[in-house]
Amino acid sequence: MEMTIIVPTDFSENARFAADYACQLAQGKGHNIHLLHCYTTSSVGEDSSEESNGSGLLADQKIQELQTQLVKSYPDLHISIECSRSLIIDKLTELSQSGKYALIVMGASGASQLKSLYWGSTTVAVASKSEVPVIVIPNQAFTFDINHAALLTNFKAAELDTLKEFQEIIGIPNDLTLIHVFKDGPKPENVKDDLNSWAYNVREMGAIHEVLTIAEPINKEDIELDSVPEMVSKIISEVNPQIILITPSRKTFFERLFKRSVSKALALELNKPAFFDKI
Repeated sequence: MEMTIIVPTDFSENARFAADYACQLAQGKGHNIHLLHCYTTSSVGEDSSEESNGSGLLADQKIQELQTQLVKSYPDLHISIECSRSLIIDKLTELSQSGKYALIVMGASGASQLKSLYWGSTTVAVASKSEVPVIVIPNQAFTFDINHAALLTNFKAAELDTLKEFQEIIGIPNDLTLIHVFKDGPKPENVKDDLNSWAYNVREMGAIHEVLTIAEPINKEDIELDSVPEMVSKIISEVNPQIILITPSRKTFFERLFKRSVSKALALELNKPAFFDKI
């Protein structure tokens, strides 16, 4: 089914990474692209006086140039453009509620945070408010590929809903790794039994070729692995999926993965595309 993907841009390199990823996704699925820019001081330019009636806004030129570049690279795509005077968070929330769009694809941070390894505040806010799923792209070029996906699990029914949503909009991964990290309390063998039972439920959904499982406790003797976010980050690095699936209930948890821990001076970063299910 044809759908439209919103791709917000501030014309930064990070935003271009997200746009290329979105176009690859759309090209493979037959979806459309809607490029969106919300005016900022830097994107208005010198020709934004009342005399020009806004016709010479720098952003208007840049978004047309971006559209032209993307159409040249992806000639089969239908790519529309829009510039808005709204705040980006408000605009994306509004569009996500309109029923016209299926997905938002955006960079982990924008032009104002080119040197940051952490999530931009805009990305966090959009992922937590959007009523359509949001794919967050790390600040580097990625080739669209969902051969191997990872899903954090706490054995909740919402995880199956997220997986179903992902398959309907994005596609069916060949392999899926279920990751469960736990603290002190449950016996490891009981956790593994629960995880294997949950994996059976996922397999019963059909289509996915192989469902793998990983269950690990936090390591209190290692200062870099004594919290759930740190252990999850380690596992994701080792498993190396092409995309990570996050249920709505796990969004606040994931925010902690990509923010500095003052007490430990950690810098856990998003290094894989992440699919955040809608609220």
